[in-house]
Amino acid sequence: MTVVKNIKKLHTLKKKGIPLTKFNLHEESLIADITTPSNELFERIVSMGIFPGEEIKITNKIPNAVVVKIKNRKFALDENIAKEIKVIE
Repeated sequence: MTVVKNIKKLHTLKKKGIPLTKFNLHEESLIADITTPSNELFERIVSMGIFPGEEIKITNKIPNAVVVKIKNRKFALDENIAKEIKVIE
């Protein structure tokens, strides 16, 4: 639990982004914030390597999900989760 709190406190890009779902396909950006109210969901997202300051790229949009690439890994994120991830325009 302490690690989650530290990650939430450390990032400096808070509230400077737009939801990932509104970001353009094939453009890269930095993750500014993860606004999920649930610590469990925040932990799950961070455990996948998705955290503030990381570069992220949307590679595809499929019904009810967004496919993203972070480093050399791809993830399909549910739209409800992707809305909680804010990226810099």
